Amino acid sequence: MVEDHPLQRRMLVRLIESMGVANVLEAENGIQALAYVRDASLAIDLVFTDLDMPVMDGLALMRLISEQVPNAGVVVLSSVEHELLTAVQWLAREQDINLVSIISKPASRQAIENALHHPTRRATMITTPFPQLSIEEIAAGLEGNQFEAFVQPKVRFTDGSLVGAEALARWHHPQRGWITPSAFIERIEASPLIEPFSLAILESVAWAMHWLDATGLPGRIALNASATWLDQSTMAERLLQALQRLGLPTTRLTVEVTESVANTNLSAALENLARLRMAGVALSVDDFGTGFSSLQRLVSSPFSELKLDRSFVSGIERDSPRWHVVEATIALAKKLGLKTVAEGVETDAEWDLLKDIGCDICQGYFSAKPMCSADFFAWAQQRHHARPFEVANGSFVSQLKVST
Repeated sequence: MVEDHPLQRRMLVRLIESMGVANVLEAENGIQALAYVRDASLAIDLVFTDLDMPVMDGLALMRLISEQVPNAGVVVLSSVEHELLTAVQWLAREQDINLVSIISKPASRQAIENALHHPTRRATMITTPFPQLSIEEIAAGLEGNQFEAFVQPKVRFTDGSLVGAEALARWHHPQRGWITPSAFIERIEASPLIEPFSLAILESVAWAMHWLDATGLPGRIALNASATWLDQSTMAERLLQALQRLGLPTTRLTVEVTESVANTNLSAALENLARLRMAGVALSVDDFGTGFSSLQRLVSSPFSELKLDRSFVSGIERDSPRWHVVEATIALAKKLGLKTVAEGVETDAEWDLLKDIGCDICQGYFSAKPMCSADFFAWAQQRHHARPFEVANGSFVSQLKVST
């Protein structure tokens, strides 16, 4: 607990201890807190910090924690104005800070408790970066079928029903355990491995597409496509060939591309997108609002879906600047005939606001976390009362039918 005001610090520590946390350390400034965090024997999980402090403020502390102890989560406690807290949220995203929550003072018991049990804390999965990972090691991982797809369901805001899912790459490393994309995706995108990697993830998630088709449930599985892959003139052809080889209908696939692709002058990318759309593949603009794409590029590209970035969604409040931006964006998307997806929805308040604004689809921990095949089947079976089925080695094995 990092707070320069002794009375406030003591009250917050007692509040956390009353929730069953056995070991809470106190620091009156960032330098003292950083010494605790750096001490490996203490194994700090979570740092609550004020922003405005002498000696070292909360902004510097957050940055140094992310650089030196990236697995430690950070909760900001502050009484500064809302606009500044919004800037802090953006700063955390840009600096890859594990920001668990932002709580306005005076902090409520419920807000503190939510932060302590936040589902997206990095401690729930190995996310320590591995800068020593070589492209040769990644290639060996591909050769050994160590990469697989988890899926995060997407549900309708109107009734919570399943409408699809996004495939999220995970590396099951034989020595390091589960590794998330932040440790390897940039190296892959900058190498010739981007196509075999993308097709491997498609093959790994084929079971989900087969299952959706067999049950008759509506929806598609989304696959991320990097700009470097889209820049290859044969991208669409190779992807469509893979779908045919796997026996997958194009109507069960969505290709997600970042907003920067919509702003590119690369003719190969637009040709690939047009060819995929003609074949029945849906196209989604991912992380909308984080780039600098022009509206002219947006309307001239064959997209069918727009995904609002989590930085707009997280902590959204009615009549706030972000609320107005999201409202206007959804209205524009509807005018253009695009479905809208909100990423990163984590609370009842965010769900209710986005539903009221008219957003179509939710993707976030509030509705469902990323899951392996067995967990996804169990979740979907419970949600839609599908008949029992089996999964063997991640493969689809039996025809399914949704009960009426």
